[in-house]
Amino acid sequence: MPHVQIEDGIRLYHELTGPEDGPIVLQLGGGLFGRANFGAVNDGFRENGFRLLSFDARGYGASDHPREEYTIQLWADDSVRLLDALGLDRVLVHGTSMGGMIAIALTGTYPERVIATCADVAFAKPDVYRQTLFRVWRRMAESMPWDDFADHVTTQAVGAGFLESEEGKGTFELVRTVIGWNDPYTVRQACLAMERMDLSPLVPRISRPLLMTNGTHDVLCPPVLAPSGLGARRMAELNEHVRVVEFPDIGHADLIECPADAVRIVSDFFREALGAG
Repeated sequence: MPHVQIEDGIRLYHELTGPEDGPIVLQLGGGLFGRANFGAVNDGFRENGFRLLSFDARGYGASDHPREEYTIQLWADDSVRLLDALGLDRVLVHGTSMGGMIAIALTGTYPERVIATCADVAFAKPDVYRQTLFRVWRRMAESMPWDDFADHVTTQAVGAGFLESEEGKGTFELVRTVIGWNDPYTVRQACLAMERMDLSPLVPRISRPLLMTNGTHDVLCPPVLAPSGLGARRMAELNEHVRVVEFPDIGHADLIECPADAVRIVSDFFREALGAG
């Protein structure tokens, strides 16, 4: 299996797929889905000429699972360690949900390693509502049957209309399966990492193009947060390098609910950044 050592005792599983001469997109998955988040859009990005670097973050999948504190910054640092181990200099970055938060941290901390970033359905700092939501998720993950926890997450992540549509059939089963692949310890740590996260000091420092893509009706990571948080629209007001595109009429899961639109918008943004750089 393709593993690389990023530090003593920590190996990361990774895959590189797509055209060998294509620009590389580093994919950062969410806290409950990991790299499986991108399953519905990978073919589209590869068909658009991108080479995808998909990996299991520390604590996920086939990578090592140390019993330690996980943070958004740690996962961002690991992403750069992965690039170092593979001999990669600058890449495009596409993170979704918690992966979008990691992408913000990566872009603000390591601008020299980033061509451009899309932080999908993410924010820089949770407000009280979202802090509470992640805390409740953590408690549910500690006490509920795993399938019941997965069903609850599904109702918050996917729009009600989509769940009853032809395309949405099987969503509950899919989410149960994917969440079931996770280490429960890591899921609890991921919830805690998002609950405690504050990337607001990094936002003014972002110097690479950053696209925030959000669902207008997203409950988990809406584009506008209460005053204690820092969401996409406010980030764009604070930094000229940040722009926002909102998907109307969907919730949190644009990569599932409108994958073709997501591929088109992000691909166009990456091509624009490559042309400018």
